[in-house]
Parts: sequence; structure tokens; C-alpha cells
Amino acid sequence: MSVPARIVTVSRPVLRPMFDEMEARLTKAGHRIAAYRTLDSFLADPAALGEADVLLAAGDTPCSRALMENAPRLRAVISPFTGTEGFDEGAATDLGILVANGQTPENSESMAESTILLMLAALYDLHGSEAVLRGVVPRPPNSRAFMLRGKTVGLIGYGNIARAMTTRLAGWGVRLLAWSRRVDPNAGPAVTWVGLEDLLRESNVVCVLLGLNAGTRGLLDEAHLRLMKPDAVLVNTARGGIIDEAALIRLARERPAMRIALDTFATEPLPAGSALRDLPDTILTPHMVGHTVESHAVLPGVAVDAVARVLAGEPPLYVRNPEVIPRWRRRLAALEPS
Repeated sequence: MSVPARIVTVSRPVLRPMFDEMEARLTKAGHRIAAYRTLDSFLADPAALGEADVLLAAGDTPCSRALMENAPRLRAVISPFTGTEGFDEGAATDLGILVANGQTPENSESMAESTILLMLAALYDLHGSEAVLRGVVPRPPNSRAFMLRGKTVGLIGYGNIARAMTTRLAGWGVRLLAWSRRVDPNAGPAVTWVGLEDLLRESNVVCVLLGLNAGTRGLLDEAHLRLMKPDAVLVNTARGGIIDEAALIRLARERPAMRIALDTFATEPLPAGSALRDLPDTILTPHMVGHTVESHAVLPGVAVDAVARVLAGEPPLYVRNPEVIPRWRRRLAALEPS
């Protein structure tokens, strides 16, 4: 571009350090930054994207078809993180706009490791063992810990995180089942592809690894949850809206042998009065269990690089809607002055 680009950023207080770094780099590169420090301030400005070339925002930021239709210069919507659930990706594709994210190897591998961590902590009753020590109570006569070896692990969704988990679990002696709307032909013989209902019925451990969109919201409703084994372990490191939390609470109260580990919730932060907090054998972490020093260190640079590539007319490294690229290039050509 021959003139400075206008980059709209949308953050919130907890994300300020990262967005400060990205905005400083973009300003140094000569771009104009329109920074919205809260989601409310962005949503309250109907002209926020009117002159924007790029929107750089956390993936839960609402970016609707209407907003993008009123942004004639908008080239891309970029999340520095993995999630893009707030972006209307179908509308972006229709309009010739790229959607990109920060699905780096460090991010995927951190989430894979942390998902396995939660599986093991639930199976081995880590919190229960801690409670014995901290409560200065006698050791129980019978162990409540279970081995992972010999278990069936179900992976709902098979993207980069599930692939990294498959690699890491190769030596654990587990049976891996996978369900996804698109079968990965490169998954290899370690993974058996099954229907969602069969996965839920057969798995000792169920891991939710899907992105959140119109097709996955509420996917694990009460009927599906009840297909799980009475003593199954349910781990969600994806998005809370995929699981019907009210149904999960009812089920957990009925099944004392069930174990749950959740890093994400339908409402975040998790309300203080949420009944999830009172469930026994439940591990709850505040959507940060897989946020490592290594994954956070690379995200600002990847986001700034994505902006630079878009403005140079090249797709970023991590594009959510690659099918739009030919149309996107034609749209860019039309945006350039003759």
C-alpha cells in the first residue's frame, strides 16, 4: 500500500500488554492505529470499521456481516489467538475478506500437553490426593486413581491440537477414537474414525477439541452427554459453548463416578455462583491451562507478521478460510488506485 494503513485493534484490560506490544510494532511500521480498549467501546461505534484496512482483535470479538459490509476497505480480520468464534467467517468469505489467527505450533502443542495434563489429573484424582495431605486426614484404604494405559480416548474434533495429542499419546498404550466433520486422511493407523455417538459410548476419556461456531454450539447436549460411560472423564479445553452446562451439571450429580476437567465455560469468567464450582471430582481452570510462556512469546510477532503480509497482498501463515484467497486477491486489486 502506498498510504499508511488503518489498523483497528480491539482489546480488553487483561490483553493490554500483548496489544500494547503489537500496536507499538505496527505504529513503528508506519501504520495508523485506532485502538478500542474495551469491547463495549468498539460495539458502540457504528463507524469503527468504516475506514479500516485490517481488524486485529481477540477471536471472541463480534464481527458480523453487517459490520464487514460497511467496511469497504477491510482486507482481513485477524485474531492473534486461536479462537475466531466471534468472526462471521462465512460472511467474510462471501465478501472476499481473509480471516486469520495465531494457530502456531507452540500454541497447538501447549494445548495438547495441557489437555493430557487434565486427563491425567482427573484419572489420578490429583486434587483428592492433595486434599488428604492438606486436610491432615488418614489415607483412604482404596485408591481412586486410574491408569491411562489401556483406556479408550475419544477426540471430538481433529485439528492441530488433536494431531499433537496423537503424537504424544503414541507410547501410552491407549486406543484413540476421533470424530470430526472432515476426516483427516493423514491421521494414520493410530486413530480410528467413528461417529460421534459411538465415540461417546466407547470412550473412557472424552476430549472436546472443536472450534465454536453455529454448527458446534450446544453440540454436546443432554442426549449426547448421557451416551458417555457412567465413569467417563470429560475434558474440555476448546470452548464452553459446545457443552450444555446445565445438562452436564445434572448428569454429574447423578453419576458419582464421573470426572470432569474444564478450562472453558459458556460464560467467562465463570460466575461465582456457578453450580459447576460445587461438583465433586471436577477440575476447573480459568481458560488459561494451556497458555504457556512459549506460546505467548510468539503470538505478537505472528499477528504483526499477518498484518504485514495482508497489506503486502500475501496471505498470512494461518488462514481460516483459504478458499477465499483467489477472490481476496481480486478484491485487493480493485481496492488499489488505478
